[in-house]
Amino acid sequence: MTTLLPDEAAIVAAWSASEAATELLRFAREGRFSGNIPFSDDVVGKLADAMLKVIDIEGPSPFLIAEERELLAAFRAHVAQFIEGW
Repeated sequence: MTTLLPDEAAIVAAWSASEAATELLRFAREGRFSGNIPFSDDVVGKLADAMLKVIDIEGPSPFLIAEERELLAAFRAHVAQFIEGW
């Protein structure tokens, strides 16, 4: 697996989030993609991928208290685990 530079990760995150947003807007305008399938794309996976990249770019913020940093680290771990299993 290749490690992305922060600017590269930002582009990938923005692209993933943009694709998810496009599909959400399509759903809002047109409704379900087919029968019981609401989306024609993997909206949850794309948003999770974008979120993980944003957390990694931002890193531990000096403005967060210890409890908030712990929560963010736990959230990041869960998102990463979700992506691995998805």
